[in-house]
Amino acid sequence: MTTETGGDEGRDDAHRGETPPGGEVDALAACVGTRCREVVGVALRAVLALAEDAASGGVLPLDDLRRIALAVMNTDGALLACYSNHASKCIAYFEMLECERKRKDFFGRVVTHPIGNLLEDPDSGIERKNLPQFFAAIRMIVGDEHNTAYRDLCTMVANELRGGSQEMPWEAFYADPRIVDVLEEVLVAIARSFRHFDPRREWFLILMNTDPESVSLATHAFVSKKSGEKLSHQFGDPHFVRLFRALFASVRPETFDKERETAFLGKFGSSPNTIFGNLFVELANLEQSPHPSPSPPRAMGFEPRKPPGKSKRS
Repeated sequence: MTTETGGDEGRDDAHRGETPPGGEVDALAACVGTRCREVVGVALRAVLALAEDAASGGVLPLDDLRRIALAVMNTDGALLACYSNHASKCIAYFEMLECERKRKDFFGRVVTHPIGNLLEDPDSGIERKNLPQFFAAIRMIVGDEHNTAYRDLCTMVANELRGGSQEMPWEAFYADPRIVDVLEEVLVAIARSFRHFDPRREWFLILMNTDPESVSLATHAFVSKKSGEKLSHQFGDPHFVRLFRALFASVRPETFDKERETAFLGKFGSSPNTIFGNLFVELANLEQSPHPSPSPPRAMGFEPRKPPGKSKRS
């Protein structure tokens, strides 16, 4: 069957199988293109099936082919459901990619991964709006140098695992030995900073409740929060216990076998029980006998930790 066309002017470079001007095809376009080809394939197969049924002796008038094509495009039957299904998948895919673009703070993802369930549970009292203060506490505990080094390492690992894809393999990321080490070092630093538990607990609670009216953009730059962005409650002892139990779940005594404990001792110069044991005892005591809510914010100094490594002190 022969049909007339308007030439190649209406075709784009991709239809001719050529690389579009300006360089390589974007990875996102390639991923989305796969989904587009799927739905086009469904429509074309429907057209071919109907055309074969309507053809006589292998010949089908162009007008009949046009009517079949229009019928397929305007159908409100099974194909409409197929189109809707693919549209939903594409919308979800674009939303996922948009979320991935926003998730550039890979170190932040590492230190919040253990408390992910709390952030998703509205009854936990742990809000995402608490995270800026939480990140500030982490930075002050580990020190600016370590904080920057951890961020750089987490970003490097994420880029290695993601390659050229827009999708992030989060399970592989969190399981990467380098990321496991980062989280473990941060937990050790936090536990060591809480050896004098009550003063550090009070410092942490004050920090978590500090400056609800502004957000820091840089060292000396602040903007007011919108009313809907303010914390809906005071961060108190119940939230502290809940947060720390989840944060330190991966280093509880029962999680260490002999091999892991030996490696831990070689890295930090102290056993897991020496470093974390007192913290778990204090959390249990605090849960049974809640302390008063934190006092109004005041200036409290805090000395960043020393570089990680073997130490004879716990």
